[in-house]
Amino acid sequence: MAGIKRKREANWCEVGSDILESIMRRLCFVDILRMKRACRWWFSVGESYTSSPSYRPCFQTPWLLIPPPEEEEEDDDKGERKSIISLCFFNLDEKKPYRDVCLCREVYEGRCVGSSHGWLFLLDKTANLSLLNPFSGARIQVEGSLKEGRSEEEELFDVDSYTADGAKKYKGGRAFISKAILMMSDICKKKINKDKDGVVLIYRGGEKLAFCMFNDGRFMDLHGAHESYNDVICYDNLVCAISQFYGFVEVWDFSTTGFSPSPTKVMDIRSCLPLKKAREFLKSTRQVCCSYHFYLVESCGELLSVLRIVSEFMDVDVHVHENGKDNQPKKIRLYKTLMFYVYRVDPHHKILVEMESLGDQVLFLGGSNSISLRVQDCPGCIKDSIYFTDSYWERADEDDSYGGHDMGYYNLKDKCVKPFYDTLHRYKMKPTPFWVLPNPW
Repeated sequence: MAGIKRKREANWCEVGSDILESIMRRLCFVDILRMKRACRWWFSVGESYTSSPSYRPCFQTPWLLIPPPEEEEEDDDKGERKSIISLCFFNLDEKKPYRDVCLCREVYEGRCVGSSHGWLFLLDKTANLSLLNPFSGARIQVEGSLKEGRSEEEELFDVDSYTADGAKKYKGGRAFISKAILMMSDICKKKINKDKDGVVLIYRGGEKLAFCMFNDGRFMDLHGAHESYNDVICYDNLVCAISQFYGFVEVWDFSTTGFSPSPTKVMDIRSCLPLKKAREFLKSTRQVCCSYHFYLVESCGELLSVLRIVSEFMDVDVHVHENGKDNQPKKIRLYKTLMFYVYRVDPHHKILVEMESLGDQVLFLGGSNSISLRVQDCPGCIKDSIYFTDSYWERADEDDSYGGHDMGYYNLKDKCVKPFYDTLHRYKMKPTPFWVLPNPW
């Protein structure tokens, strides 16, 4: 109609940078990633904002790296079809998977053997280790080699055996490197400093600890008194490891000259396994066989030791569902987490003190760097709970059609395990899920 003026439609690409940044300050990093995809201007403002020294990412629930819903293939250099691994994440808050949150859409080759501070540790077929940030696309090659400085016998057992016969002896790469984490001089800044930071590994089937500084390019062993090891963490210039069989805690101090090639052993704490409690629990649930797994996590400035009890069932016949078809029954040894015990490490008396509650903290354990966060910063999570993924590599990589499924959360008050992700639709979780804290660096 004549005389009626239409309102001018808003051009969101013309929104000022100050307004966009004020919005981004209220968003978690993954939501900022989505916002940056709106247009080139928003992408530019987002890049400038997240790379500025003043940027501090909001706390958020760790995301779960999971297998893609369907196996993908692409042509290699010879024109032959090969399976590829793309990135897919599960959001605990929204209870759904995402494949569109990564700025790097490329796939990765090799095996994921760890996750730490938002970086994935990838081990290729020649035993070279690299780091990939799936959200920014940044890559860091670890120059150090586990072959250097070792006897001929150790070389043959470690690297040569993995590269020549990895499918049999070191299936999946995790028996070769069972844990990999970042050593960061300033954990608050989150960004890797190649002049001061490095990596620490549990390798050779859990038997050995080694570290490598980015600016040094050499792996050096940490000689402990309680080899083999289940877990290792780094905080406050300390590297802490927990033994595989008895849960002894060993601590090395790197603070004299920063993270240097000359750490000092400062602590050795004996374990106090709750064997009597565990036996009574297993008897009440009629479980015959079980295994123990230990974790370390820094929580509210204190070091916690966590014991995980996994039940191992007899071999059972399972109809394996692969490629949309139900195959013939196959005998598979099932396993499932039953419960957890949590201890606070008392560094003065060098003892472990059992904890009945985590308070407002939530733990995230598995093959990744162990994490403790406030429940207020973790939408979708239950307080006083332990969220866990499968890290029983001997079983997870034992069979091509089953493994990696042992996930859920354990509430210390209810003392029961509940699922947070459906694993019934597939028997083999490949790659094995890892916790990832998204970050822009």
